[in-house]
Amino acid sequence: MTYGADVATMLGGLSVLVATIIWVRSQWHGWQQEKAETQARNWHGFIMANGINDWYVRLVDDPKTPTAVVPIEIVDRNGNPDPQMAYGLRQVIINDGMLARVPTPGEFAFLRFLHKKNGYGKGQLIR
Repeated sequence: MTYGADVATMLGGLSVLVATIIWVRSQWHGWQQEKAETQARNWHGFIMANGINDWYVRLVDDPKTPTAVVPIEIVDRNGNPDPQMAYGLRQVIINDGMLARVPTPGEFAFLRFLHKKNGYGKGQLIR
């Protein structure tokens, strides 16, 4: 007589277990996606949009064989030599020892949005 009640209890427990497994899986995927988005936001969040330098350049000489030397000329928007910007580039290389890529238009728009929205640059961590 109690077999029916036992089976009903087990089926109820099984449905709760299946629902729990499905919920945990969906939460896990959501947590992973949120973690990836937060890491991307935090990486971008530590860049000051108004502190990104850019220079117009052109190759002076394109060697036919692979080499570590890349001779470039710093030019303005019209293609004229720009000694003042070249001096700035030299200072960046001396101070940082490296150059970085320019952010994509989407990344730059995101940085401008952060700068305007949050009073960015006042020590607030963006999460």
